[in-house]
Amino acid sequence: MNIEVEKRELQRQIDALLAKPSMTATERKQVDVLLSKVANLRGTEERKARLAAAMADAGLPMNDEQRSERIERAFNKYVRTGDESEVRTYSALSTAGVPIPQNFLASYVEKLKSFSGIREVANVITTATGQSLKNPYTDDTASVGERLQESDPVSLSNPTFNSTNFVAYRYSSKGLKYSAQLLQDAGIDVTAYLQNIFAKRIGRITNSEFTNGGIGAMAGVIPSITAVQTSAAPTAVSVSEIISLQALDAGYLDGAVYMFSPGVERALKALTTANGEAVFEEMRTGRVLAGYPYVLNVDMSASLAANAKAIVFGNFKHGVTIREVFPSLLVSSERFIEQNLLYASLRHDQDCQTVDPSALAVLQMHA
Repeated sequence: MNIEVEKRELQRQIDALLAKPSMTATERKQVDVLLSKVANLRGTEERKARLAAAMADAGLPMNDEQRSERIERAFNKYVRTGDESEVRTYSALSTAGVPIPQNFLASYVEKLKSFSGIREVANVITTATGQSLKNPYTDDTASVGERLQESDPVSLSNPTFNSTNFVAYRYSSKGLKYSAQLLQDAGIDVTAYLQNIFAKRIGRITNSEFTNGGIGAMAGVIPSITAVQTSAAPTAVSVSEIISLQALDAGYLDGAVYMFSPGVERALKALTTANGEAVFEEMRTGRVLAGYPYVLNVDMSASLAANAKAIVFGNFKHGVTIREVFPSLLVSSERFIEQNLLYASLRHDQDCQTVDPSALAVLQMHA
């Protein structure tokens, strides 16, 4: 948490206590402690500013920590006011805005994962530009070693080489209007507010297309799985059918997971034996199914319905790769200047490909 965020949080706590009609002795002491923390943070800010100024006067370069703080401060100013004068010194502005700095990026990506089942388990490659990217991989699951006699020659067995060509499809959060002044007055962290909204919007559209494919875009993970097993019944699954998905090469099992929708999760949790006991008892206490963890994907089939590809098992780190370009944020104070509002939108170019179909298997419900 940076100093600005800490100060705002402390001020929010102070305001909440001071807003009470009367305070207890403990609460008054708590206010004093919070005020002391604010003073210490301000002192830290002043010392860092003096050190940076002294280094600049002496012609010394900024260290990584100082540079990171400068970038974060310039970016926060840009988000709150639309003033790009300071951030221009660190990031070239374009019609797409400015690349988001490390702290904002880390929080945004964590929030993005919670809205995207595929991203949670896939391999992710991040690039600075959206130029076409060729990603090679090898499949050596059919090869085994050999035992030789003393004079036997070593035989040759090359892995199967392949490559996937990644592009960068343009994804946008859509724009939104907001009043920085209102948010500040209400004690809301503007950057966290934007991170949450943008992560939800980008997460929803990308996970939908990563899972099932998009018109004129990527094929989607589920349609790309070639190892398809079919259930005996159209609306029910058995334990043996779920376990049979684990019949992958042993090299894929370390790190493998199940994936299905929240609706299918509820259906599996509800399965009981003739004695009324839970079929998958481990699901009642954690996200574990048949000895392996599972992740939820809201864009997979909502139920165990006829023809639905309802349950996937495999090693997504090996089988699925997401290529993304560093996201950028555009903030404008001019677009809605007559309303005294700021405009913001986030662009996050991405692509998702199934690079090794052998790493995944899917259970399709019977017709």
